[in-house]
Amino acid sequence: MENLKGKVVAIIGGGLLQLPVITAAKNSGVEAVVVDMNPKAAGVKEADYFINSSTQDAENTSFLLEKFNLETKKINGVLTVGTDASYTVAVCAKKLGLPGIEPEAALAASDKFLMRKALRQAKVAVPDFEMVDTYPKAIEILERFGSDCVIKPTRNMGARGVRRVFNLEDLKEGFELALHYADNGKVIVEQYIDAPELSIDALIYDDKIFITGIADRIIEYDPFFVETGHIMPSRLSEDLINYAVDTFKKGIKALGISIGAAKGDIKVSSSGCYIGEIAARLSGGFMSTYTYPYSSGVDLMTNMVRISMGFSPLDLEPKQNWVSIERSIIAAPGMIKEIKGIEEAKKIKQVKNIFFDSRVGDKIKAPLNNLDKSGHIIVAAPTFQEALKASHQAMRAIHIKTVEDDDQLIPENTVNEKARLKFNGRCFVCPDCDGIKCRGMMPGVGGIATGNGFVNAINQIRKIDLVPSYINTTKFVNTETDFFGIPIQFPILPGPLTGSITNLGGAISEIDLARAIVKGANHAGTIGFVGDGATPTKYRIGLRVVMENFGLAVPIFKPRYDNKLILERIEGAKEAGAIAVGIDIDGASFLTMEMKGQSTSTKTFEELKELVDCAGIPFILKGILSPRDADTALKAGVKALIVSNHGGRVNDALAAPIDALKAVKKAVGNDALIILDGGVRSGSDVVKCLGMGADLVMIGRPAMIAAVGAGIQGVRQYFNKINNELKKAMAFLGVDNIKDLKNNDIFFYYR
Repeated sequence: MENLKGKVVAIIGGGLLQLPVITAAKNSGVEAVVVDMNPKAAGVKEADYFINSSTQDAENTSFLLEKFNLETKKINGVLTVGTDASYTVAVCAKKLGLPGIEPEAALAASDKFLMRKALRQAKVAVPDFEMVDTYPKAIEILERFGSDCVIKPTRNMGARGVRRVFNLEDLKEGFELALHYADNGKVIVEQYIDAPELSIDALIYDDKIFITGIADRIIEYDPFFVETGHIMPSRLSEDLINYAVDTFKKGIKALGISIGAAKGDIKVSSSGCYIGEIAARLSGGFMSTYTYPYSSGVDLMTNMVRISMGFSPLDLEPKQNWVSIERSIIAAPGMIKEIKGIEEAKKIKQVKNIFFDSRVGDKIKAPLNNLDKSGHIIVAAPTFQEALKASHQAMRAIHIKTVEDDDQLIPENTVNEKARLKFNGRCFVCPDCDGIKCRGMMPGVGGIATGNGFVNAINQIRKIDLVPSYINTTKFVNTETDFFGIPIQFPILPGPLTGSITNLGGAISEIDLARAIVKGANHAGTIGFVGDGATPTKYRIGLRVVMENFGLAVPIFKPRYDNKLILERIEGAKEAGAIAVGIDIDGASFLTMEMKGQSTSTKTFEELKELVDCAGIPFILKGILSPRDADTALKAGVKALIVSNHGGRVNDALAAPIDALKAVKKAVGNDALIILDGGVRSGSDVVKCLGMGADLVMIGRPAMIAAVGAGIQGVRQYFNKINNELKKAMAFLGVDNIKDLKNNDIFFYYR
């Protein structure tokens, strides 16, 4: 093995993501010359020598390195990791006569248009694309490709300036955003590929490609593309992984990357495999520098140093097969008022690193790209379940309190108007969501038949009037409570909503609906819920969102006739780290299930107990109106009951949930949580339900409208609004906490 001691390597970039390779070089006895614009960058203080130059300025950097090479010490290699400086690396290597790829190849791997041209010419699959430099040209391409496209700058990294577009309104905003980040004034419009995405890393030496990491990417915040984490190794099937790797290798060769490293973002499914990007460097996002070494035990950075000097890589065989997960910390928009829990998260056994950049007083905006994050958590463990559990625990431990400024809020009428346009008649977004105008709209958002089940749920709550007490000592109202031991900011939950195509007419995709509701609820400070549906595989979308949101969501499954099908879903929920699981037992005769030929049924005591026992986590039963069913459910081990008539969508003669609440409460006492679902439209309604015996309430259709109208932000704003109304109503009653409000009807008159 070659002795590296005393050799010198130039590392382009001195940031956090380059720090591990700087450290690896020094640990090998190699002196590090770090090039960066920022003299205070994290890696600069670890450097043996520092050269102040932009990583993007190939001409100046190569001039300064040549001068260093002649006047100070001979440089033996040039490299970068984690940042888009491969062209600068190639120019410097060529000027110094060191190992490296041709600058033209590096340029093709840095410019998305040149990259796609080269790949297409080599018959390597890429999405259909066109480069545009004017808005009229972008309109022409959108019309030719269809309604679902992506617009992006030809040169940039971190998903800056990348946006999904569906129509001309989206396109105008997307074109201006992409142009803002396009240093050459050119952008690409390409077809959107709806498929799972992999990040793949490789080292290349002597034209041999060594795969050094394959991870599942978690991309959220549609219409933008924000990577909120990755999981290594990938959990996709071996066939799909091999398909992606083979395509990636063909792409590397097509671009002329013959030495060094390559990183690919690959969309892959059984119907096709497409390259989104190949860069002539190892990945950023903590994958090559942290999660792959944790997962494999391979010293990737030292091998990168070796290859840059022309030496072959050593010992790339994985020593272990651990699971490593990176999760992004993304605070809700607003001014940061408080940060808690970081030190507690660091104490979790499997947590390896926590990087946190935000401070109290920082103004957080909704993320548009991969740079808009507050921090990152990295965990590693022998099994997926251990790693996932640790990542969930760490994310739950960290609390960032933000307060939105008025200029960050979307006006409620704007949210509603956008939703109304997207629904295209499937929901009228009435000023008062009372079920009257949408009577009988099924499929759709209305109540079945006459719609009386939906309408009565609203009206029966409105027959209860509040009795205020203005002479009291209440000065501050605290709406905090908990859900199975997890603190939440208020006793309000979103309903488990699905049916984006069947009921909402495609106003929003199924995954975007679930993401908006769960993340919006989480950002507001409560627990999310996801639903099941008639389509047999739809539940997987909900489970994906459960995992993405650190288990802070509860999946509610349909009561399929075959208990084995429910048990499969429960196991999936546990694997995703859900804090609880349940079924909506009143879906036993649901119309849309019948329409798609899905067999559902009521459950015997034994069948219900089987589900509860196999769950091993708190089990929730939704659709309870009968005290007898409530008592039976309690005996089967159910931990929470959702008193609900399914929004009036099962039968129009079912009792209003508020009318059944007292009897159900009497049957179970304090032995199970009681959640009232149906007819809640204001903070005052929440007060009434809690006073009548509920522990929490659930709101469905208004949360759905907020999700369609403004995504995550719309849902967060909606729940914050209801909580503010709740606080005001409690203040009127002279009640300063949820505990004193619950099961106390002295505050009401009944009409």
